[in-house]
Amino acid sequence: MAEDLLLIVKTALHRYAVRRADLLDIRMIADPATIERGMFDRPCLGVELGTLLDPADQPSIARRHALIVPLRRKYIALLVDYVDTFLERIQCAPLPALLQQRLRQPWAIGALALGDDVIVELDLRAVARSALLSRSDLG
Repeated sequence: MAEDLLLIVKTALHRYAVRRADLLDIRMIADPATIERGMFDRPCLGVELGTLLDPADQPSIARRHALIVPLRRKYIALLVDYVDTFLERIQCAPLPALLQQRLRQPWAIGALALGDDVIVELDLRAVARSALLSRSDLG
């Protein structure tokens, strides 16, 4: 089931879990500048996921994976280095309410243990909305 499917995505410095159901598509992008011309006949905004979450997390490779998140009138392409793993029927533990209240942004919604690592689950729709709003504020 698509709603049970989690993806593990990698930026230069971190790994994150994301719900496949939040995405319209996943695309390989050779040149991130091509994103601004639009996708699927709609405007599209390209945003580096790693840099958005951690300014020190700069892209490490030229060829990118674009996680396409549909919003009302446009798409947001969240760029990552790799889409690493597809996990079915894995349950992420929700973040405790006390921790959620202390976050600056409501992007982290859970965590899962994968091997010896704890991976944060992101709400990509919330990340995409924040990215769109921050770009609107600049322009």
